[in-house]
Amino acid sequence: MMFKPIRSLELRLTLLVTGCAAMVLCAVAFMTYLGINHILIAQQDRALVERIERLEILLQDSSNIEQIIARPKLYQNMLGNQDNLFLLIQGDQILININPLGIPLPEFTHQPQIQFQDLSAHTYPTRIAWKTIQINQQPYVLIAGKQWSERLAIISPFQKRLFIYVFTGILAIFILCAIASRLGLNALRTLREQTHAINIHKLEQRLNLVHPPQEIEQLASDINAMLDRIEMGYSQLNRFSEDIAHEFRTPLNNLIGQTEILLMNERSPAQYQELLISNLEDYQRLKRMIDSMLFLARADAHKVCLNKQKIQLKSFIEDIFSIFEYQAEEQHCNFVLRLEATELLADPELLQQALYNLISNALIHGGNHRTIYVLSRRKIINNMQMITLSVITSGLEVAPEHLPHLFERFYQCSSSRQSPHQTGGLGLSIVASILTLHQGMYQAVNSAEGICFELLFPDV
Repeated sequence: MMFKPIRSLELRLTLLVTGCAAMVLCAVAFMTYLGINHILIAQQDRALVERIERLEILLQDSSNIEQIIARPKLYQNMLGNQDNLFLLIQGDQILININPLGIPLPEFTHQPQIQFQDLSAHTYPTRIAWKTIQINQQPYVLIAGKQWSERLAIISPFQKRLFIYVFTGILAIFILCAIASRLGLNALRTLREQTHAINIHKLEQRLNLVHPPQEIEQLASDINAMLDRIEMGYSQLNRFSEDIAHEFRTPLNNLIGQTEILLMNERSPAQYQELLISNLEDYQRLKRMIDSMLFLARADAHKVCLNKQKIQLKSFIEDIFSIFEYQAEEQHCNFVLRLEATELLADPELLQQALYNLISNALIHGGNHRTIYVLSRRKIINNMQMITLSVITSGLEVAPEHLPHLFERFYQCSSSRQSPHQTGGLGLSIVASILTLHQGMYQAVNSAEGICFELLFPDV
């Protein structure tokens, strides 16, 4: 039969404290019992020692020993109770044998000091003491004994009362622990009630406890921090859903509207071809957004595997410049490359995508007649050696209130979404995810030359 574990913290604490207290009480009771028993045995031993010493003094007188041997009943009457025992042995001869209960005696060794022994095999357990004494230069063994009856008469009621006291004490501790646990865990119940009241429509609500214990206060603080992250994530998810719906709706509306207009009347093959070319741009835009969202989802789930390699930055960045050569000529823009650090450890494909997005962003939003600088240098940030790649668009600034949000998904400084070059506001989000995968940092700042996007990679 399997027992289910106790799941109530209140009951667990009560049983744990009660169990510990019960063990302490039982240990104290046991030690007390042993102490009282030891005291009673010591008192009984002192009485036997005093009896043997008195008898030894009495027997040292030769006339006394002859009288006691001749009239043993005399000393038996002196002893009184039947539980007393007295023997005097010389060699194999028992000179005095006062043993009314017939207690069987063991073999005695000749010792000048008083020896003690318990005789518990008999119906009447007895404690005896013996000593070898010299009378008229002859060895005699003097034996005295007394039953345990007096000691048991004291210790047995005490043992019963001690059991009652221990049981009552354990019961009282259990009740007090149950009350203390209930009062002590009141803050935890309040925490549970407040947590239970938080739902999807009350994500702004936070836990607020009055003078809680330190552990509960720390737990409430951690839960509030978790709620902050959940609320922020939920808000971002809502905004992401709205933005993605809007981003998808724009090209889809274009596709539907142009197709409906074209189908209203008979058109020439050239007009159909023109429509298909126009629709292809919207299809490509939708594909870019879907690819970007898939990459971001994989990056968030840490499913993007890095293939870090030593990259020679000069040839690597020049290859990227060549991709934008014709677009830069059309816009009368030029590229400037300044490299203080010439090597970088990173994933080549992801680094190419990050720089591609930044340079493309600079050409799209910078307009004509701009200079795009790509710089590299070493920095020490928080005692860490970093390599910084900066993409600067000359003569262009971004309002300070937009800078902290530029790397957010679908964030756009302008409300217009009609540019054919728009990527839906995911380009910089992809850059941020790539830097996060590399355990690096990123930021956008306004510099003297223009808007600067910095990518910071660990120099390892």
